Amino acid sequence: MRPVLELANEWGRSDSGGGWKERAGDEVERGSLTQIPVVKETRVESGQFLLLSVLCMLFILVALAVSTTFFCVRQRSHLRMKEKLASLGTDTSTDATATYQELCRQRMAIRTSDRVERPETLRHSRLNSVSSQFSDGPAASPSTRSSTSSWCEEPVPSNMDISTGHMILSYMEDHLKNKNRLEREWEALCSYQAEPSACSVGQGEQNSKKNRSDAVVVYDHSRITLKAENNHSNSDYINASPIMDHDPRNPTYISSQGPLLSTVADFWQMVWESGCVVVVMLTPLSENGVKQCHPYWPDEGSDVYHIYEVNLVSEHIWCEDFLVRSFYLKNLQTNETRTVTQFHFLSWMDRGIPNSARTLLDFRRKINKCYRGRSCPIIVHCSDGAGRSGTYVLIDMVLNRMAKGAKEIDIAATLEHLRDQRAGMVQTKEQFEFALTAVAEEVNAILKALPQ
Repeated sequence: MRPVLELANEWGRSDSGGGWKERAGDEVERGSLTQIPVVKETRVESGQFLLLSVLCMLFILVALAVSTTFFCVRQRSHLRMKEKLASLGTDTSTDATATYQELCRQRMAIRTSDRVERPETLRHSRLNSVSSQFSDGPAASPSTRSSTSSWCEEPVPSNMDISTGHMILSYMEDHLKNKNRLEREWEALCSYQAEPSACSVGQGEQNSKKNRSDAVVVYDHSRITLKAENNHSNSDYINASPIMDHDPRNPTYISSQGPLLSTVADFWQMVWESGCVVVVMLTPLSENGVKQCHPYWPDEGSDVYHIYEVNLVSEHIWCEDFLVRSFYLKNLQTNETRTVTQFHFLSWMDRGIPNSARTLLDFRRKINKCYRGRSCPIIVHCSDGAGRSGTYVLIDMVLNRMAKGAKEIDIAATLEHLRDQRAGMVQTKEQFEFALTAVAEEVNAILKALPQ
């Protein structure tokens, strides 16, 4: 029995061990089954991270490549621009002149279709009404003309102190209020005789026909002399006088008569040889049917006057009383060019005065703003270059002296100084009184602008 029982016990123990082994095996198998998915998930996450890293690096590389390309393109464009600017800077003056001339010609080219305007449009055109009133020529081309309803310029900065300004203003107002004193002063001016006053050159047979008025002929000692070799009639004469202020070597103004048909080329020769860039015109072309000045500029496009080509670049009406024209002037012998600006005051009649001092002062401020910083003379002309021209020059000279800090102003003595250089400057007592009024009004405006 015992052996059988022992065998049974051993079998049971072995069976228990086998069962344990089986359970252990099962547990091992179950453990292995639960651990295998964890390893697979870790591998998948690592792959995704690697893929994202690669994509990010590719994106960064692409962005760098695009940025580098953009930078290179910009640098290349800047280099090309610099090369173009350098090439423009090294062009010859002849090429630049030809280019600018062609540009002006293209701008000023008039097309037949552009000239057609309806009658109702013309009736409402301010420029057309002004042109019909003061010019004998056709209506202005809309491509080069424009209008501005109003304009006003502030007084220019002045070195005049307040006490001097009030003293000068009081002096002017006293003159204007005391009519007897003004009358006596004008009578003394009328009896003034310039010395020397010989006019033999202007009264010569060949030159007398170039004078618009026998009453205003240039003095022999004070006249603009043209270069005869460049003149269409081999003459050096023009009815124009240099007007000096302080420096006898450099005229501040040139007072000239309005050109005749036969002297237009002489006028542009004077503009060129004097280095002038500003022309002040104080007369309409005609007044009550009487010619005051021949139109010395093209109504549109360009015209040639002997060796000078004049191109009308633009025309602007600033107010009802004056307009501004811009000319492109070329010397056909040398191919040199220059821009000339003409300021045309429309409402000042012969031997009269403007409607208001303020309008003329606004006109003067506009001129001085354009002229500021230049040393060439300003050409001033009316019909005879004496009455209206003399009045304007007198006003401008006195105000310029005050702006430079002059403490004493004697308008009568200043007028005598002008008449020493050109006969007939300021023709009427009304013009002389207007000059006093304009100076007083400008001084008053300057005082208001000064810090109190």
